Amino acid sequence: MQELKGLPARVAGVELQIVQLRDEMREAFSATRLELRGEMCGIRDELRAEIRAGDQATRDFMRTLYEDLKATLRTIGEGTKGRKR
Repeated sequence: MQELKGLPARVAGVELQIVQLRDEMREAFSATRLELRGEMCGIRDELRAEIRAGDQATRDFMRTLYEDLKATLRTIGEGTKGRKR
C-alpha cells in the first residue's frame, strides 16, 4: 500500500521529464530545420549558378557549330558553282 501512496509523485516527476524532453526536442528540431534550410539555400544557389554556366557554355558551343556549318556550306556552294548537275 505504501508503494501506491508514492505513485502520484513519481508520475508527476515522469510527466515533468516528458514535458522537458518535448521542449528540448522541439528546440533541437527547430535548430536542425533552420540549419538545413540554410544549407539547402546555399546548395540551390550553387546549382543554379552551375546550370547557368553550363547553359551558356552550351549556347556558345552551338553558336560555334552553327558558324562552322555556315562556313562549310559556303565552301561547298563555292565548289559547286562551276559544275552542272
